Amino acid sequence: MPSHLSPRSNRVAAAAIVASALLLGSTAAVAAGRPSKPASGVVTIQIAATGSLEPSRQYANVDVTVTCPVGWTWHHGYLSIVHGSLGGSGTFSAACTGTPQVAHSRVVNGNGFQLGDWTGTAAAGITRNGQQVTATTTRTVQLQPSVAARIADQGQLTGTSGGGVALAVAVGCPSGGVGQVSSVSVNQGTASGQGAFTPTCDGQTRSVVVPITASQGAFHTGGASAQASVHVSWNGSTFSGADARAISILESSTGDTTPPTAPSNLSANVFSDGETWLSWGTSSDNATPAGRITYEVDLNGGLDQPVGPGSTQAILYAELGRVNTIEVVAVDGAGNRSAPATVTVDCSGSFCH
Repeated sequence: MPSHLSPRSNRVAAAAIVASALLLGSTAAVAAGRPSKPASGVVTIQIAATGSLEPSRQYANVDVTVTCPVGWTWHHGYLSIVHGSLGGSGTFSAACTGTPQVAHSRVVNGNGFQLGDWTGTAAAGITRNGQQVTATTTRTVQLQPSVAARIADQGQLTGTSGGGVALAVAVGCPSGGVGQVSSVSVNQGTASGQGAFTPTCDGQTRSVVVPITASQGAFHTGGASAQASVHVSWNGSTFSGADARAISILESSTGDTTPPTAPSNLSANVFSDGETWLSWGTSSDNATPAGRITYEVDLNGGLDQPVGPGSTQAILYAELGRVNTIEVVAVDGAGNRSAPATVTVDCSGSFCH
């Protein structure tokens, strides 16, 4: 059994227990969204009306505004987000300055949050001279999609004339969002160009190789700058993510037929219920930089998930009642595929190992 915490641990029960205990122990309840001016020894808390749901749906980020008087010491802050039988919990902290402080709470839920309305309950406690004062508040929190974007550090010329560049962008957005037309631009001296793509919102971080045609000038090998703007719609609104960074443009891989090396040292940490944490060593290639190589994880002969550039880890769920074969394949910028790295997970008995 691995020593690290599984993201599928029972967050719902934990959140319920924490919320119940805090409600019973509260000595200063506060109405949702309407914190009063704090008197001596009073702490007030207000949960934000909206929070952001990370692409994997395992984490929600929600702000909490806290006010507590000078001279008191912060003791604890808990936030639970629940909806029916699902939910999760997180913590937050603030300084007692007598003025409102915005605290950030990252709430974890092993079952996976969903976009939409959830019930948030926050509790905070402060102490002074052995006295503890607590407060709780509850309100509806709408979880909205967050959009992740990460440009690869290196791109490649798509030909010898400098008329285009291929640049990978890792993008992610939670299931329920709808990808909209997004863009990537590259600037290098007097040369510039832009390419378009539409992200897929399925909770996975996916690598998209975007072809960028020079609208002026000609690209060449060397340093350049790139910007990505990714857009997703949900519930009638648009949500965006962006990235900008310096990149290196490498020579063209046109005509490259050499596959990358197979991922090395593939290992699987397995939980009894089939949850499997994979890790492996980075592959290398004759033309594609290691940071641009992507990976595909196959489970029992079918694609389980793609893994974007720069990542060598994945989580999957083995099938119960059988011996599972897991393969990881490296894919270079020209589409060449490596030999697979293979590991097995035995779930044929009463538990997986």
